[in-house]
Amino acid sequence: MRVLTRPNEGGPTRQAIALWHAMAARGASTLLVTGTVPRGEQELRPDAHGVPALASSAVLAGDPRGGWLVMPELRRGVAPWADLRAVASLRRLLEAWRPDVVHTHTSKAGWLGRRAARGGDVAVVHTFHGHVLADYFPRPVGWALAQLERRLAATSDALVAVSASCADELAGFGVAPRERFCVVPPAVPVEPLRSRTAARAALDLPATGLVAVCVGRLAPIKRVRLFLDAMRALPDWRGDVVGSGPLRATLAAAAPPNVRFLGSRPDIATLLPAYDVLALASRREGLPLVAVEAGRAGVPVAGFDVPGVRDAVGPGAGVLAREGTGGGGLAVALAAAANRRCHGEAAAGAADAYQPDAVAAQLLAIYCQARSRRARQSVDSSAATP
Repeated sequence: MRVLTRPNEGGPTRQAIALWHAMAARGASTLLVTGTVPRGEQELRPDAHGVPALASSAVLAGDPRGGWLVMPELRRGVAPWADLRAVASLRRLLEAWRPDVVHTHTSKAGWLGRRAARGGDVAVVHTFHGHVLADYFPRPVGWALAQLERRLAATSDALVAVSASCADELAGFGVAPRERFCVVPPAVPVEPLRSRTAARAALDLPATGLVAVCVGRLAPIKRVRLFLDAMRALPDWRGDVVGSGPLRATLAAAAPPNVRFLGSRPDIATLLPAYDVLALASRREGLPLVAVEAGRAGVPVAGFDVPGVRDAVGPGAGVLAREGTGGGGLAVALAAAANRRCHGEAAAGAADAYQPDAVAAQLLAIYCQARSRRARQSVDSSAATP
């Protein structure tokens, strides 16, 4: 049973869909449980990508098929009564579906899913696609969340981080010792690429001229304003912002004339050859999927030397500016990265580790180890009981 807070256009949903298919190809059935997407976010429906939609009544009746189940009470943010209902609903699903492993993703689903599985015989795995322990909330809130994650980690059979930087930071916050984290890269499906000419035509871009793109949710942590500042310093360039989010209106109002806002583009991975550089202005990432897709397209990355971004930008794949240098530093990195476009192709081969089948194989091995660990604990517990 894979539990995800909401099926929005972010990386965790895309990975969950890719892993559903990769696991099925290896004979492992997955029940993907998600909440709903709140207003203002773009939905990415798993059933539109080949994951069958299931009714809760069928699952509770013991239907063994895998698929996608929506649990409305599973919500993002603080919702105490809904959270209690979500935990109760997840427990009923566990009793009916009887999975070998519960694998939770994202903070809220990780909190509720692991609470629901507590005390059972099912193995519990949690993946950190990043974290919210810094730069999201005031410091006392971050500290309290770290204590919560520490308690949940103690009840988990396996902890997965999508990058070494993510694992290092979580260990630094005291969530668990570094050796408890398995680093497994995100599953990034291979998308068919359009030619540079066709991609530029599809995006209504001129055939010549330097163009940068910034892809991501328009939220504070992504620091898209620094991309706008960089483009203001590069008036001969053009820039596109791809994504949706709460800051779109504010950012669009502050954008220089050489920047367009394209909204959500589910096909952006196929269109990356249109661009000369991918800009990543984030304060931190788990590991940005779009950087992997850019590598496959031979497009270099310009960003800051921060957790997650540094993991995704290997040698020859881009240029990292020193953190704190702002839009000016990003502009310099963009200009330098544009000169390395031909070298960006070297990153394409490194993307093999992100193939969904390869990631599924790693996770299945972790699941087997987690099941064995849980079985040993059950035996030890039984032996200790008079």
